[in-house]
Amino acid sequence: MPPRPAARLFAAFALLSACAGDAKNNAQQADDTGSARCATTFRYSHPAEADPIDGLGVAGAWNGWDGRESPLTEVAPGEWEGQVELAPGPHPYDLVAILDWSVADAEVSFCDPAADFVHCEDGYKEPWDNGWQHSCAPGATSTCQSLVVVSDCALPAVALQAVDRSGAASGAVQLELSGTAGADEITELQVTLDDEPISAQLSGGRATLSLSGLTGPRHSLRAVAIDAAGRQSAPLYVPLWLDQGAADTDRAQWMSGPIYFAFLDRLANGDPSNDRSEGATLPIGDYQGGDLAGLRNMLPYLDDLGVKTLWLSNLQDNAAGGWAGDCDETYAGYHAYWPSAARSIEGHFGDDAELRALIAEAHDRGMRVVMDWVANHVHETHPYATSHPDWFHAQAICKDSARGQQNWDRIPEECWFAPYLPDIDYGQPEAMQAMVDDALWWVKTYGLDGLRVDAVKHMPHSVVWNLEQRVRAEVEHQGLGLGVEFWTVGETFDGADRIAAYISREGRPQLDGQFDFPLFFAIDSVFAQGGGSMRDIAGAVTGGETTWGPAALMSSFLGNHDVSRFTTKGTEGGTPACGEDGVVRAALPPSDPWVYRRMKLGWTTIFATSAVPLIYYGDELGLPGYTDPDNRQPLWWITGDEAGETATVAELAARVGGEPAEVLRHVAALSAARRAHPAMGAYGLTEWWLDDNTWGFVREQDGDQVLIVINRGAETTLNNGLSFAGLPTGVAYEDLLTGERFTATGDSLSLRMPAVSSRVLVAR
Repeated sequence: MPPRPAARLFAAFALLSACAGDAKNNAQQADDTGSARCATTFRYSHPAEADPIDGLGVAGAWNGWDGRESPLTEVAPGEWEGQVELAPGPHPYDLVAILDWSVADAEVSFCDPAADFVHCEDGYKEPWDNGWQHSCAPGATSTCQSLVVVSDCALPAVALQAVDRSGAASGAVQLELSGTAGADEITELQVTLDDEPISAQLSGGRATLSLSGLTGPRHSLRAVAIDAAGRQSAPLYVPLWLDQGAADTDRAQWMSGPIYFAFLDRLANGDPSNDRSEGATLPIGDYQGGDLAGLRNMLPYLDDLGVKTLWLSNLQDNAAGGWAGDCDETYAGYHAYWPSAARSIEGHFGDDAELRALIAEAHDRGMRVVMDWVANHVHETHPYATSHPDWFHAQAICKDSARGQQNWDRIPEECWFAPYLPDIDYGQPEAMQAMVDDALWWVKTYGLDGLRVDAVKHMPHSVVWNLEQRVRAEVEHQGLGLGVEFWTVGETFDGADRIAAYISREGRPQLDGQFDFPLFFAIDSVFAQGGGSMRDIAGAVTGGETTWGPAALMSSFLGNHDVSRFTTKGTEGGTPACGEDGVVRAALPPSDPWVYRRMKLGWTTIFATSAVPLIYYGDELGLPGYTDPDNRQPLWWITGDEAGETATVAELAARVGGEPAEVLRHVAALSAARRAHPAMGAYGLTEWWLDDNTWGFVREQDGDQVLIVINRGAETTLNNGLSFAGLPTGVAYEDLLTGERFTATGDSLSLRMPAVSSRVLVAR
């Protein structure tokens, strides 16, 4: 679109930005070509305290970005309204104020403060700028336009109007229906609850559905309205979560236990019939047989471990064959980051029935399910790439350099991860609409509870903004008493300021949270590599909480699929992926017992943060591995020929033995402690002890208190007071990890800390 007016005009309009407005579409009309167009209403409320404006219009591609071609009318003092005939689909736009100056009329464009969606084009911000805001408040300017998505007004519509959660297993849902000629045109309403039809009575454009006898934690209501001509509305999706609190902001279930990254191909092989090679030259770069059926077989073990959320690999079908990668080898899409289809399941992982069965059983066990959403790119074989080449940036490989700077940092939102992974240009509104539509399709079709958003900093802010807005409207149905909190959590492999830039705050919708990379960097340095001090860990935890704020639902982690495994890094340090003989492999678990003990310190830190602890598959056992692809070794304790059934932590610990078993027991104990004492995940802490080798702190929530002490040095005894930290005096303190007890003498506690150890203490 053309550039906005010069800064001189923006300055003149500094006090004229809006405080309210909306855009709706209703009646249908046909243009000269016979295509359906819909009357879309724009409204704007001008602040009474602002300087007056003489006219107002709406500018978009439909009128050549000329606001005078689509004027609004002042229907009351400061209240502007008008309609524009628009085709169904996404339309970027600006509001345009007309100022009658003595020399010539001036026009000033600004964003619509009531628009739900945002449209950002290349160059909307500098790559290094972490202060981007989309604000249409008085005095503010934005570098992005507003976006209205016009639904097809030729079709009927059904919307959720109210939810009555009168009981845990009962209640009522009220729907509102509309047709192109009014509510009376709706002749049928098809409603299912958990895919089973239920009856619905129509009355004056409304329908009330009574719900009773609900069992189990999760249910899905779906509704479709049909008019007299047989036209169907877009389906309405209403998730009914019975395992959460009454408040829309309740996060207790997300925080009650860890999230497990189920990297599907490297877990259990539950269905050998879908095993096949894609011909990759590197064996570990090909599919290994893990699938949805295998993960379902693992659920008893994960349940016993206390896992409350499953993070599934991207489920979209991935490119066939082997593709060029590091170390002069070819790789298959086993990792699921090369999507070649929008809405079909990767055949190596299973099928629709297996996915539904996995999610249903996970929900029955009280687990939530998050899917990896790959939105930065597609594979070159994807239909979007072959049919819509205009949806993608010109090729510029991220690792290549231009003007002395790698494209990763020079053009992070435009560069390609590989020559066969075209980068989506989200300045194309149709591309934005298609990608977010696909994400919501997976959520609604399979009843997902969250999305892990990949490569956040490589996409414009408009992507997570628009995703979050649609989640709030179409999944959470905010403001209607549903009480659902869907989790959008992002991956931004960067520092704290860049991570925070994509988190929702101060009314700006973006991600609910992100993964805490600064804390990972500190744990890697202090525990894995033995550098720095415990002050670095304390600073990362408290600094992160201050940066993210209490509303962010973050996730803390010890490792992931992009970094070397803790045990290998802790014994051998950093190693490049490619060596003289090709890909570097760590074949056996380390024998050094101290690396496992330092790993346990990392786990205690992770489980004592005000974030959801992440377990990257195998890290609960100290699985070895250099960087990608070696950090994605098969979980052989589960997938081996002699693995057998593994239903409990105790069974797996007995099988693996040694230090890996001790790490597993430690993680299970921390998980149980966090489940029993929600204060472990409370926001904010009181420092109890801090020196170079030891950190102790107290977390408290609703009267529940825990004292966490982490010692990375030699054996020591700590003597300190209690009341200054709000802890009870003259009582015994039990270590939830070992069962040991330490009795306070009045206001003093003497606490023995073995070398390289941690404790989680509660008053008894």
